[in-house]
Amino acid sequence: MNFRKPIQRKQGLKILAYGEDDSGKSVFALSFPKIAYIDTESKIGVYENNPKYNKNLIAIADTVNYYDVIDLIDKIIDSPSEFETFAIDSETNLYDDMQVAAMEVEEEKARQKNKNVDDAIGAQRGWGKVKLNNARLRNMKAQVSAVGITCISIAHKKDIIEEVNGKQVKIGERPELRDGSRHDYDIILRFYKQKDVSGTYRYYAEVEKDTTQFYKAGQKIENVSYENWKEYIESNKSYDTVDTSYNNAIDSNISGMKKMEDDNLPLKISEIDELTKSLIGQGVNRDVIKSVIASICIINGKETANYNKIKSIEMANKLFDELKKLDKIGE
Repeated sequence: MNFRKPIQRKQGLKILAYGEDDSGKSVFALSFPKIAYIDTESKIGVYENNPKYNKNLIAIADTVNYYDVIDLIDKIIDSPSEFETFAIDSETNLYDDMQVAAMEVEEEKARQKNKNVDDAIGAQRGWGKVKLNNARLRNMKAQVSAVGITCISIAHKKDIIEEVNGKQVKIGERPELRDGSRHDYDIILRFYKQKDVSGTYRYYAEVEKDTTQFYKAGQKIENVSYENWKEYIESNKSYDTVDTSYNNAIDSNISGMKKMEDDNLPLKISEIDELTKSLIGQGVNRDVIKSVIASICIINGKETANYNKIKSIEMANKLFDELKKLDKIGE
């Protein structure tokens, strides 16, 4: 990996549209051209049948399955010329289902082992999987943006409540997504509706963030649509994309970590060798040492007292920790 010189590059915007129900979020997304739409709530069908809104729809997927969504995003990344926009509606629903699925998997594991389903360790594993899935989804959306496609996440809103003079008071709203998700986006819009003097609803979006600097934070836009950023997006099309691999970042990091661990294996084996010699020097029974080694070193399904045959850093670390329990130094 090397640095590159800065250029004028083609990159899709990452937009978060959140807010109250029936405030125009989906209509906003559907105003964007050549859109691939993931419907996690079975609601886009109303617009799909309406010629006023369906003209920009190129592809639709009806799913709330996280792994389906990842697979579909991969298809978009592989065919960037087919689409100009990608939307998930709503990402809140996907996030909620992801949490439920992860927790139920851990609870089922606990039941099979006759353990407490409310076990804190199981809960930590579940949340760890949710965090990993969210990181992968974030990176996939970054790659969609990197190939020049506008990425729109639609989310529900969650009230921010604070205690004031002993009472619970609403002090604001935020997107109902994972913590820190706001940092992922170039543009954040909070959608809401208001009745005018005639009793007719009018639809607005408050700009909370806009790195394109077309709008300032706090500005309110009525009937916001693609047209509000069309100039920026259209001018961006003439540039080239740069080579990125955000979608493969996690797998690449995992491979890197495994390689680093493999590189550290000879050192750990050397530490085991020194520890074993130290234990013998202290008078620890050789058969006891061999027994501990054999209980950990299971190679090709067979126990062995030869720790030099260990091929994984995990096994080496476990053996070292068990042998340390025999260490009498300091007793």
